[in-house]
Amino acid sequence: MTMSRRNLLGAAAAALVARPAVLRAAGDPLTIGYVPANAIYWDIHVAIEKGFFREAGFDPQSAVMQSSPQSIQQAIAGTYQIAAAQPEPFIAAVQRGAKALAAFAAPMNRADWCLNVRPEIKSMADLKGKVIGVAGLRNSEIWLTNQLMEQAGLKKGDVDFLVVGTSPAKMTALQKGAIAATILFQPTAELAIREGFPALARYAALRAYPSILFIVDRIWAGTNDNGKRAAAAIRRAHEWLWDPANRAEATAILMRVTKRDQAIADIVYAAYFVDPGIYSRSGEVELSGFDRVLADMAQDGEIVVAPPPPAMGFVLSRELGGMWS
Repeated sequence: MTMSRRNLLGAAAAALVARPAVLRAAGDPLTIGYVPANAIYWDIHVAIEKGFFREAGFDPQSAVMQSSPQSIQQAIAGTYQIAAAQPEPFIAAVQRGAKALAAFAAPMNRADWCLNVRPEIKSMADLKGKVIGVAGLRNSEIWLTNQLMEQAGLKKGDVDFLVVGTSPAKMTALQKGAIAATILFQPTAELAIREGFPALARYAALRAYPSILFIVDRIWAGTNDNGKRAAAAIRRAHEWLWDPANRAEATAILMRVTKRDQAIADIVYAAYFVDPGIYSRSGEVELSGFDRVLADMAQDGEIVVAPPPPAMGFVLSRELGGMWS
């Protein structure tokens, strides 16, 4: 049957009207700002690749954040629906007026960092007078490193800290000799060890500390059950990762997104899920560790004053999808 011009125009108009429904069926927008090269975001990789976000009704998109403060800015602007960030810049933003932001999940509640050093550094004492690369000047990278220094008999001020950026940038600075040591996330820390930059210390042994938080806007979380749906997808990713039957597929995902080989992926998997098993089993924020961050910030005195506020004021309510314990 030949279609008339009127019928053809009518069909085209009907297609245009139907298009928004097709787009909605594809999923609600979900842009996640994080550093794909860091293994701590394994849950996000899995939730995307295994379709958990899509099954929760989202169309997930990855955005590479440049730093935690930049990630927080994107969350405030609404560019990121989920923004990964170290807790200190997030707390600072809330204290300065960004009350709509809240932490709703955490990939782990211990720091997976290593203090990697140049080959000529043989002990903590050798760091005296040297430069250590960090992500920021007022965060637990510095406070926990000072704790390590004090345990080795060094004092605050015996080392200098230089803001370098995220782990890939820190690794480059270490290789070029611009810094003597740096705090690296996994799997970059294991790569550094392989390339001759040994780990003088592993921070997971120090204390509970949510090194990364997933930040959302409270209004967004409460709209269309966004917070609950996103939390459910992340929780599924954690359960999937902790299932030993998924180990081979999990390491394959990590290798693909971080561009590291099987040997490094196996080392990180063992640390996260076998011994000592530092990855969160559910994605919950451990409030006791969060309270320690606030206590550190109160002792520093720049953003938080003593007595520090409780962590509960910074987390998303369970009714909106917040995961905390």
